[in-house]
Amino acid sequence: MNRLLITLGSILLLSVSAQGQSFVSGSTGADGPLDLTSGDRTVQLPESGVLNYTTVNIPVGRTLKFAKNSRNTSVYMLSQGGVAIAGTIDVSANRVVDCPAGPPFPQTVPGPGGFYGGSLGSPGIGFGPGGGTSGSPSGRWVGPLSLVPLIGGSGAASRDSGAFGAVQGGSGGGAIVIASSTSIVVSGSVVARGGLFGNLCCPSSFCGGASGSGGAIRIVANSINVSGVLDACGQFSNCGVIHLEAPTGSLTFTGSSTPPAGLFIINPSITDSSIPSLTIVSVGGFLVPAGAGQRFDTYDMLLPNQLTDPISVVVQASNIPVGTQVTIGIVNGSPNATTTTSALQGTFASSTATLTISNLNRTAVTYLLASATFDPPQGSAPFNQKGANHVEKVRVESLVGAKPKFVFLSKDGSEISPEKLLPQFLAEFGQ
Repeated sequence: MNRLLITLGSILLLSVSAQGQSFVSGSTGADGPLDLTSGDRTVQLPESGVLNYTTVNIPVGRTLKFAKNSRNTSVYMLSQGGVAIAGTIDVSANRVVDCPAGPPFPQTVPGPGGFYGGSLGSPGIGFGPGGGTSGSPSGRWVGPLSLVPLIGGSGAASRDSGAFGAVQGGSGGGAIVIASSTSIVVSGSVVARGGLFGNLCCPSSFCGGASGSGGAIRIVANSINVSGVLDACGQFSNCGVIHLEAPTGSLTFTGSSTPPAGLFIINPSITDSSIPSLTIVSVGGFLVPAGAGQRFDTYDMLLPNQLTDPISVVVQASNIPVGTQVTIGIVNGSPNATTTTSALQGTFASSTATLTISNLNRTAVTYLLASATFDPPQGSAPFNQKGANHVEKVRVESLVGAKPKFVFLSKDGSEISPEKLLPQFLAEFGQ
């Protein structure tokens, strides 16, 4: 019998909300209740950006803010029970308070999921899909109007203020979704404001300029009552988007909203579940064990010698376009082996391809690699930069025992280092 070590990878999918008779936020309740009765709080965002509460209470006079994670994701605040916001939830761009006597001035910081203003220079283009330029210096919010995926505000361009030196463009407001399986009441405020041009340090008479755009606010529940304030605008009315989503007849809005809030029925997609995945599920008709890849001191599959060539390999995919060619590569162990390619068949959400391998070394361990190359997902388009770092194709390589690898390719086929890509683009691939 030969030993065949199948290398494959699995991609962690973010939780998806379910919807039966009523909307379910998807919260696991792992973070317990959030209650700011004792004082203001700044919550550290996990790398996923997802917070799982049982209930949320923000009393009058209390403010909830968030410390960004390394990926600078938007905030996904999920609750199993009721959410009461009588105080303030703030994902705005930070504004500099402590100012030096002269330049260089401190930089403003975007809200979670937002983008920085242009770097100190003359002029520095603002970051984000709607970043400010010399001709249009204020940041603009650019993204899907459904707020899936959730995108923050873009930064403004920087400028040269002469005697006061270069001034950074205002940064963009953050983005937040607040979702409850029961009810959300907002009598206070939820704000995602863009940052002031430059900052508050440079005198406006010398440093007139632009502001980052407002971010995005999405509120989803089976019952919503808003009598307070929603604000997702920049300094010059360069606003983002505000969504309120509830069943028909279960949404009461008597408050104020800038920009005007859109009132919608519920879209059950809360967190992004569209990360592409590719997995080897069977070889020679034998299912790959669930624990494959957890140990490298033993084989994952032991196939009978009686198997004759060609040996079939079935690969399963999700969120990869149907028709994409899948390849099985031999990483090690069978130098004379040959393989075929096959196109994915099925649906975008779930598809399969059957390939074959011949001339495997029957006395050695063989390592297999599944890969597929496809266009970047549509949801990543707002974050796919133009120019030399524009991603034309994405290749996923499924390996066992390590985080699945995505390779980003330019138009000429050369690899683009992830360090050169926007964090929001990388987030579309679970990076």
